[in-house]
Amino acid sequence: IVYQDRGSSENKELDVAGVFVQIGLISNSDFVKGFIDLNRFGEIEIDERCRTDRKGIFACGDVTTVPFKQINIAMGEGSKAALSAFEYLVMQ
Repeated sequence: IVYQDRGSSENKELDVAGVFVQIGLISNSDFVKGFIDLNRFGEIEIDERCRTDRKGIFACGDVTTVPFKQINIAMGEGSKAALSAFEYLVMQ
């Protein structure tokens, strides 16, 4: 594989048997900064039911503190957040 080093802009070549592409390592959470709690990585802090520190505000996916940033986990977290939000609204 030939790639460009982001630090030096130098093209480099590497012999590999396979490639795993990873994108999106930086959480896109600036729009809630100062409104809900973020950790030092900029991830939205949630509990086991996807609740944030603000009553009635739920979060899910890779932008949260849930471990293992994988699409299947994010999908499950989305379902959990929706159910938690539904339960919250029904109980109001």
